[in-house]
Amino acid sequence: MALVQINIQNLRNIRQEDIVFSPGLNLIIGPNASGKTSLLEAISLVCQGRSFRTPRIDQLVRHEEKNLLVVARLSVDNENHIVGVSREGKKTQVKIDGERIGKTTELVGRVAVFILTPESHELLDSGPKMRRQYLDWGVFHVEHRYLEVWKKYHRSLRQRNSCLRRQRARQEILAWDGPMAEQAEQLHYYRKKYLAELAPMLSRYGEQLIDVAPVFDYQAGWDESLSSLRAQLGENLDKDIERGFSRLGPHRADIKIKVDGKPVQAVFSRGQQKLLICAMTLAQLKRLEQDCILLVDDLPAELDPYRRVCLVRAMQETGAQVVVTATEPNLIDASSWGGSKMFHVEHGSFQEVV
Repeated sequence: MALVQINIQNLRNIRQEDIVFSPGLNLIIGPNASGKTSLLEAISLVCQGRSFRTPRIDQLVRHEEKNLLVVARLSVDNENHIVGVSREGKKTQVKIDGERIGKTTELVGRVAVFILTPESHELLDSGPKMRRQYLDWGVFHVEHRYLEVWKKYHRSLRQRNSCLRRQRARQEILAWDGPMAEQAEQLHYYRKKYLAELAPMLSRYGEQLIDVAPVFDYQAGWDESLSSLRAQLGENLDKDIERGFSRLGPHRADIKIKVDGKPVQAVFSRGQQKLLICAMTLAQLKRLEQDCILLVDDLPAELDPYRRVCLVRAMQETGAQVVVTATEPNLIDASSWGGSKMFHVEHGSFQEVV
C-alpha cells in the first residue's frame, strides 16, 4: 500500500496543490509556517478521517474560504483506489472509489498511518491515556476482533458508570460486572500478546537508535496477582459507588517504559526520549508486516547528525512509505534511499526538486 498522489484544495495555507509521491522516502523542505505540516495534516485527513492536530475539520479550511477538498490516490495490492474528503459549509463528505461512506471514522483501518511529531514526547510525559492509545492503535491493526471487543467493553463500562453515578441498586450495578469483566479479559489477552510480540522489535530499534534496549512494563488496570477482575469489582463496589465511576479495568491500564528497571523519563535526555518514541513507532511498523505510511514532522529537531542518520536508516528498514519534513535539505541524508523525492514548499506552494 502506498500513497501515490494527493490533490489538496483550501487546507490551511495550501490553496491548491497536486503532489505525486515516491513509494519510499519523500522529503518536504521549507521554512517554518510554509505548509509542511499542512501537507501531513492533509494526508492524515484523507487516510484517517481527521488531522493529528485537531479533530475538527472546519479548523482546516483555508482562511476566508468555505470549502475544503482532499483527494488521494492509493495503491493497494497493485490496485488504485480514490479516497476523497470534502468540507462544504458545515457538511463533511467522505467517498471511496466514488461511493459515499457514512463517517470519516470509517477510513480508520483501511490505511495504516503512523505519525511522529514534535508533540509525540507527550506519549511519555502525559498521563496513561496516550500510552493506551498507542497500544490500542497497534493491536487494532493486527487483531481484527480487537475493535469489536473494545467497543463492547466500553459500552459495558459506560452502563456500569451510569449506574454508579445514579446510585442505582447494588444488584443492578453488579449485573454489569460479568460482561465487563469478560470483555476486559479479552482486551487484556490481546494487549499482552501484542506487547510480547512487540518487545524484541522495541529492543532492536532501541539499541539501533539510542544504544540501549528499553522494555515495556504493562499494568493491566487491576491487580492480576489477586482474584479475578469480576471478584475485585464486587469487592470494591462501595468505593466505586462513593467515587461514581469504575476504578478497575483495562480503561485504567498503562505502559511504563524502562531501562535497567528505571523509568526512561528519569534517565533519558529530551533527544533520547524522542528517539525512544521513534523506536516504539518503528517497532509497531515492523510488527504490522504490511505496507504502511509514516509521517514525520520536523525529524531533525533535537537530534545530532549521527542520530539522524541512524533514524533514517531505521525507517528505511521498515519498508514503510515515509513523508518527512525539515527546514533544510542537508539535515537529512537520503543518499542510501533509492527513488526518493524532495519537494520545496513556501507559502503553501510545493515544487518538486529534481
